[in-house]
Amino acid sequence: MRLTGKKALVTGASGGIGKAVALRLSEEGCEVVIHFHENRADAETVADVIRQKGGVAHVLQADLQHTAQAIRLGEQAWELAGTLDVLVNNAGVSYKKHFLDVTEADFEQFNAVNFKSTTFLTQSVARNMVKQGVPGSIWTITSVNGIRPGLGLSLYGATKGALETLMKGVAMELAPHQIRVNTLAIGAIQTDINRAVWENPALLQEVSQGIPAGRLGQVDEVAAVLVDLVASGSYMTGSTITLDGGLLLMRGYGKPGPYEAGK
Repeated sequence: MRLTGKKALVTGASGGIGKAVALRLSEEGCEVVIHFHENRADAETVADVIRQKGGVAHVLQADLQHTAQAIRLGEQAWELAGTLDVLVNNAGVSYKKHFLDVTEADFEQFNAVNFKSTTFLTQSVARNMVKQGVPGSIWTITSVNGIRPGLGLSLYGATKGALETLMKGVAMELAPHQIRVNTLAIGAIQTDINRAVWENPALLQEVSQGIPAGRLGQVDEVAAVLVDLVASGSYMTGSTITLDGGLLLMRGYGKPGPYEAGK
């Protein structure tokens, strides 16, 4: 119970990595605000699991395609919990699309959800941390594709790379207020986003061969690393922790071929 008395907001916590992080934070004694976009029932289920184990959980909705709702989420979470010690920026959008097929709508969605709303939600929470003198911890889930591009993931990776640079600058500016800001660049984690991979044995084998660990990561593994770092109260800020089973150690990521429309 290393986080007893602490309070956290986790975005995209109705399932996947966000759910695992919310549950792990609660197991350490943290009060959790669970954000969701569309799946209220799933978010309430996560909250119920926490409450049944004696924890405290709240549920808030926001569509992070809209900056105003992201800002409002930060304000509502702070008011609902009374304060926030931890912010976990987990929500995001991810799908593959060849650069030649990328539309303005794709650009707007990736930028709005992955970058713009994360920026202003973080600002909303950080302003209150500074105002109230809270020595907080801010973690943002990015991607190995923000460090090294992947096929069909140029735009997605660009938004995650932007977050990597942003959060390092934020870490410098918030350090005088004892607010730690770090990122967790994840690799291939088994979630609903990549269900098409792990439900297809042949494709799963192909992907796994490109990962030194030989398998996809699990959401609980991500949560364990992140929450341990939150609970440690460490000296670390402005850092990127890579959690990818060694994927970035490989020489390449897929083999590019000639453009085929719609593929």
